[in-house]
Order: sequence, then C-alpha cells, then structure tokens
Amino acid sequence: MDVRRAILMVMLAFFSAYTVKGQLIGFRVATNSGMFISEFGTSDVPHPDAYMASPATSSEKFTPQLAIGFEGEVLFQVTERTFFGVELDYSHLKGYNDDPPYFNYFLTPYFQHYQDEFVVSPLAYNTRLFNLAVNYKYFILPDKTFTPFVKLTGVVAFVKTDLSYRELPDPELDWDILYSRGTKNSEQDSWPAFHIGGGIGFDYSINDRLSFQIDGTCTVLNSGIIDGVPNFTYAQEEGVDLLKYNRRLSLTAQISAGLVYLIEIGDGGRGGSGGRIDPNLPFYRKKN
Repeated sequence: MDVRRAILMVMLAFFSAYTVKGQLIGFRVATNSGMFISEFGTSDVPHPDAYMASPATSSEKFTPQLAIGFEGEVLFQVTERTFFGVELDYSHLKGYNDDPPYFNYFLTPYFQHYQDEFVVSPLAYNTRLFNLAVNYKYFILPDKTFTPFVKLTGVVAFVKTDLSYRELPDPELDWDILYSRGTKNSEQDSWPAFHIGGGIGFDYSINDRLSFQIDGTCTVLNSGIIDGVPNFTYAQEEGVDLLKYNRRLSLTAQISAGLVYLIEIGDGGRGGSGGRIDPNLPFYRKKN
C-alpha cells in the first residue's frame, strides 16, 4: 500500500508540474556512478567457528568498482531560489574483497550452498538499486550562468543484490552465488528500503533552454545487504550458541552528471508562448 501511495504522489506531482500556467518545466536526464562506503550500527560479533576460519589479515571492507547508472527527473519551481524534483533512478554498485573473513552468514541455515565445503576465497558483490526519489534543491546564486546549489533527497529503493566468489575456488564447483536477493538467482523478491541524504552541485547554463548539471550526494540507506552480505551477530544465551540477524544501515555516495531541458508553459495552454513566463525559475537564465 505504501508503494502504491508513493507512485500516486509521483503521478500527481508530475501532472501538477506539467499543467502549471506561466512557468518553465525542466526535464533532466543524467548518468550516475555510485559506491558503497560502509555500514552503520552494532558490528557483528564473529562466531567462534567463523573467527577461527578467518585469515589473520582478513577485512570486511570491500573495494568499490566503477559502475554506471541512469536517472531522469521532472523539475518545477517552488520559490525564487528553490525547486522540487521527482526522479526515477537506476544505480549500480559493485565491489570485491580479495581477503575476506568467514562471515557469520555462512554458518546460518539461510546459507544453503557449500555448507560443508565453503572455503575462504575472494568475494564480489553486484547490487542494483531502483530508486523513486523526491529532491529539493536550493540555488545559492539564482539567475547566474554558473549556479551552485545544495540538495536534500528522500528515496524509496528496491534493492537487488548477488554475493558470489570472484572466481570459483574449486574447478569442480558449479555454483558461485553465496547470497542473493531480488535477482534471477534468488527465490526472494527485492524489498523496498528507504534512504535519505543530501549533497551539493552546480548548474551551468548553455543557453536559455539547456543547462548542464552535476551533483554529488551521500545517503544513508535502511538496508544492510548493499555489499551483498546479510548481517548476523553471535550471542550465547543459556549456554546455547546463537546467530541473530543484525540490522545495519548503509552509507552510499553517488555522482551524477547530465542535461536539463526547459519547456515554457504559458497562460495560453500547455507549451504555449503567449502567457507570462515566470522569470525566477532557477533553471531559466539570460531572459530578455
């Protein structure tokens, strides 16, 4: 029900933006590249068996790899210096760890493959985020050719991820997926996760209709599987060894760059030029 309401709100916002009188509507298309930085929350306590099986030099930190995503946004003015945007975004995050520890997850009943023959070997994660975002941007110097801005964003993301061996450690093994969610390698669907964040950027006017925009954003995501590893922590209760699910938050960063194209919406109707055009829209530059 929450997802349906979010989609309905986006449709209403899009309709309102496109039917505004005497205004400029912006459409932005861009490419992006992001990376997983770290997780927040209580760290996993290693199970004694996992601790003994982990190499002394191992680390949980993954090295990010470059991956490209895409996004599109509808923009309309809120005040002289601010505007509101509704964005659809595809982000691709991936990375590897050449010297990983033996994660607690491999000792849980959720881990079905290699239960008796798992070996510590380089790992890789491949995560895709399908985002529905609401953005709010404040332009510090409106009506200039070069305009810096600050950005706040709230996002609903659907997380799809695979954790696998970077290379099969044994040629006789025929399956390298260690954990998956929402992909063809999993029977589980992706689930919605919320994240919020902010960033900075700038807009550079090419002409009255077209501008170039670039921004960097950091967000905190309510999901602990961005790096492909579900989190379980060790506890001993009444002499029984337990592995409990450990909810974590993920910090991600993303840079996007693209073009904004403006369409005049006049008083005479959609796309008309006879109406008064608002000269204060942040994306409108060099109006005569």
